[in-house]
Amino acid sequence: MDLIFKSINRELFENIYKDLCSQFPIKELKAYDEFLELLGTDEYKMYQVFDNDVEVAYVILFEDKIHKVIWLDYVAVFTDFHSLGYGSRILEGLKSLYSDYTGCYLEVEKINSDDITTVRRVKFYKKNGAEKLDIKYIYPNNYGGLEMDLYFIPYQGGLVEKNFSISVIKYVFNKLHNNILCINDILTKILE
Repeated sequence: MDLIFKSINRELFENIYKDLCSQFPIKELKAYDEFLELLGTDEYKMYQVFDNDVEVAYVILFEDKIHKVIWLDYVAVFTDFHSLGYGSRILEGLKSLYSDYTGCYLEVEKINSDDITTVRRVKFYKKNGAEKLDIKYIYPNNYGGLEMDLYFIPYQGGLVEKNFSISVIKYVFNKLHNNILCINDILTKILE
């Protein structure tokens, strides 16, 4: 049976934020108020993911309607449902939900051989069709940025060209990270 994606409103976000704080490093999280502000826009979407009537996960993404891509900001399966195949089903569900889009961008921690979870995460995304882009990527935050890798899952056709991805990054940064004090410095480093 297919997973069900239900839009989350601002009122339901508080519980999701608690889980975000438990599953993501602080350097990868937006402040609570930033989330609320973004959720007030038409492009920032948050979904509860249900298997039958059981909430198993959530997805937070940005719909780039200009470039017809989605930018996966956060995806998390609740701890009780880890290692049950929900991650792959969620990515497949997003592909169906956004079938008229070109694909999905993912910010992924760089592989650290001392941290097996980073190796598993990259292996998982690659197994689900993600390919690492040839772009020096830095996740914007108020700590000066966090070096990560940028991946893309094509929904239609193959990989996107570098210039297209740079255009998407500029657009997404303007929409998602315009409150970051050093955003222009981070963007300059990406474009070097």
